Amino acid sequence: MAQMFFRIIEIAFASYMVPALLLPAAWLAGFLLKRRTGVTRQPAAEIEGQWRLLFALFLVWFALFLAVVAGAPLDRGGAAAIALCWIVYAVTNLLLAWFMLRFTSTYALIPAGQVADRAFMRFLGIVIAQPLMTAAAFAVLNRAMGLAWNLQVPDLPAIQEGI
Repeated sequence: MAQMFFRIIEIAFASYMVPALLLPAAWLAGFLLKRRTGVTRQPAAEIEGQWRLLFALFLVWFALFLAVVAGAPLDRGGAAAIALCWIVYAVTNLLLAWFMLRFTSTYALIPAGQVADRAFMRFLGIVIAQPLMTAAAFAVLNRAMGLAWNLQVPDLPAIQEGI
């Protein structure tokens, strides 16, 4: 049970901490790109478009996870498969950071009603799906890299005695 507990903590921590650490990079990229493009969309349309893109990336991770469960030999893909998986993982987390940044700045601009409720439900869906996507991504990355997860934390009684 202790190994599963630490695995859940690791996935939950990584699923929210990685995008949080990428938030300054997303803010800077958005600031620089917005100056150049000058295109602004309605807040609800912006949230909807970003949600669709993130949902598509989440589906990619779950499809890859199902392929791993089915026994697809991702570890035979070599360096290209590993690089592609890491690039998609980084893009997914950067887009999540951008989504969080844009959601917090545009949600208040949406008039109250069904459109605002739908935008908030999209936000909640992304927040809830993020640990599942991270778990799927970790499984795929471990398989593509030919690794096995090995707990390096002492059992719970050893930790309690240390405290």
